Amino acid sequence: MALRPILIAALACSTATATHASPRTDPTTGRAVFTGATSSNPTSIVLNPAAIGAGTFDAVYFAFSGTLDRTGIRSDTLDIGTGDVTPGDRITATALGPGGTVAYVNHIGERGTFGLQFHTPPPESFPADHAQLRYHTLGGGQRNWNVTAGGAVRFTSGLYFGASISHDNTFLRMKYALDGALATGIDSDCGGAPCGVGNPLASETYDVRLRSDAVATTNLKVNVGILARVYRGVWLAIAYHTPPGFDIQSTLKGSMDVTRAPRDGGTLLRGDGTVYVHFPASIDFELRAPLPNELEVHVGGRWEDLSRLQAYDVRGYGSTFRANGVPEWVERPRGFHDSFALWAGVEQTDLGRDGFLVGGRIGVETSALDDRDTSPLTVSPASVTLDVGVQYRVTRNWRMQLSYGAQIFPAFAVKASGFDPRFQLACAASGHDYDTAACAAVRNGYGTPTAAGEYSRLQHAMRFGVHYEW
Repeated sequence: MALRPILIAALACSTATATHASPRTDPTTGRAVFTGATSSNPTSIVLNPAAIGAGTFDAVYFAFSGTLDRTGIRSDTLDIGTGDVTPGDRITATALGPGGTVAYVNHIGERGTFGLQFHTPPPESFPADHAQLRYHTLGGGQRNWNVTAGGAVRFTSGLYFGASISHDNTFLRMKYALDGALATGIDSDCGGAPCGVGNPLASETYDVRLRSDAVATTNLKVNVGILARVYRGVWLAIAYHTPPGFDIQSTLKGSMDVTRAPRDGGTLLRGDGTVYVHFPASIDFELRAPLPNELEVHVGGRWEDLSRLQAYDVRGYGSTFRANGVPEWVERPRGFHDSFALWAGVEQTDLGRDGFLVGGRIGVETSALDDRDTSPLTVSPASVTLDVGVQYRVTRNWRMQLSYGAQIFPAFAVKASGFDPRFQLACAASGHDYDTAACAAVRNGYGTPTAAGEYSRLQHAMRFGVHYEW
């Protein structure tokens, strides 16, 4: 394939800095009612381990969580001769992502608290089985399984410090297609006629399944936080979460299946695959203060270091790949930048009495990428969040919590997409001159069919938790 020289040379002259965004921070904790960085809820073992020290009771906690993500996409096509964009059909991609938590909190003496949690957050899912989206995604997603242990120490009646360490296993699957005609030439043959751009006869499909090592120090993440009383009844919490392995880059390994384009026989090739990943760090904060009538106000937020997460760095290995011209290295762009979220709300104070408590929060979140970087794989403009919740305390020992949240992403149009097949053509015409802007775009994964179109998204999130306290 003509694309192979540029991939090999780019591999030799650049550092593997591509990354993959982990599922955005679990929407059922933090901003959700009855959770947060100042809350002694067992979810704080990860969110802010200092906060579990402020609890009164030992506890066992079980929770079922999940998200329902609906993304509407109208994927346009680009005429490479005129530059005109033709609207395509609109599709709706729906993904259901279940999650769960089991946790234990034990107070040790007068100053110490220990916590242990097994947790899998709702996964990130990619739109699947829509042929018009194939050059960006045909499905897959990321699931994380982690176990966390940590604790808190009370220095004074108004100051707690906490730390926990998580062993986080990552499972990633990506399915997508590459347009072989962009590599061999759009005038190459597809059933007796020139292929052009986006011809299904020239589409080569990939199915990549990867995971982190089962047990490894590179899976370890540290969460550290403080909880401080800054005024009578007013609490402030700040927590920091490292990326896994305390390193810039993580490595996922597994298998890669490549189905050759129909014009090339449609044979299945099997080999090994690796993805290099840069996961984000994040900071959570919250201020909690009492209000009249047994109410309290919560103001919280989160920063995520997503700016490093620009692409998946996908490597394929195998003798059958080399013999059939399968690229050894392909970038799958994400294009993230840092995001900030802020929310505020009011909920009833838990005074240990039987019966119901209710609360609600509203928030905003900045975009996580520019419009030009939006694709069917990654849709994340600025959004509004709304969360409500109810707690029912059955007895002194048993209480149940149910929260629901919606994240609303307003519909928007992408007219000037950063994805453009003409980059590939211009790079080939330059003789693969790596100093040209077109070849730089190809190396970064943007020399593919356009992601122009219209996008909308709505995510629902739910958590049902049961506490047994003594």
